[in-house]
Amino acid sequence: MRSLGLYIHIPFCKAKCIYCDFYSLPHGEDRMDAYTDALCAHLTEAAPLAASHTVDTVYFGGGTPSYLGEKRLCKILKVIEKRYQVARDAEITLEANPDSACDVKALRALRRAGFNRISLGVQSADDGLLRAIGRIHTFAQVQEAVAAVRKAGFKNLSMDLIYGLPGQTMQQWEDTLSAVIALAPEHISCYGLKLEPGTPLY
Repeated sequence: MRSLGLYIHIPFCKAKCIYCDFYSLPHGEDRMDAYTDALCAHLTEAAPLAASHTVDTVYFGGGTPSYLGEKRLCKILKVIEKRYQVARDAEITLEANPDSACDVKALRALRRAGFNRISLGVQSADDGLLRAIGRIHTFAQVQEAVAAVRKAGFKNLSMDLIYGLPGQTMQQWEDTLSAVIALAPEHISCYGLKLEPGTPLY
């Protein structure tokens, strides 16, 4: 059996960041149920094409997948587990913004459903820099989210950071790294800011 990774795009977010060029819909709550149903239908339709593959990674990206809510996310994952051959030790990741990852009860429901890795979009530990790039969370919410993720039983936590932000000093970047390392995530991804044509930051 060949291995297969599934990427599930969730195109909803509370607000679009000024550097983001991914397809996303701010304030799209009214479309969430229809999108979930369409995604489940498409996953079912495409499943026969993956019959000779074992799914070893499932990644829910966006947008802000956590904003979709645990019931819809669990519904999608249930379809994947029913229709595809998912490895017992598959890594199943949910991207989350800190402001939408502080509910321990919701996180526990996700973990019970099979999610085993959370990827938090932290970007910076400096609230001023976060506001400058249109992020709607604070670093205090990052700390709250980390506590909630751990309390919910997740043993695999990743954090995304961006360097080269407008006006960012080397000291601010070093402070961010120190603050994030102190939270002891299993993984840190560091990305250089890309100015994409068509974004407000560009």
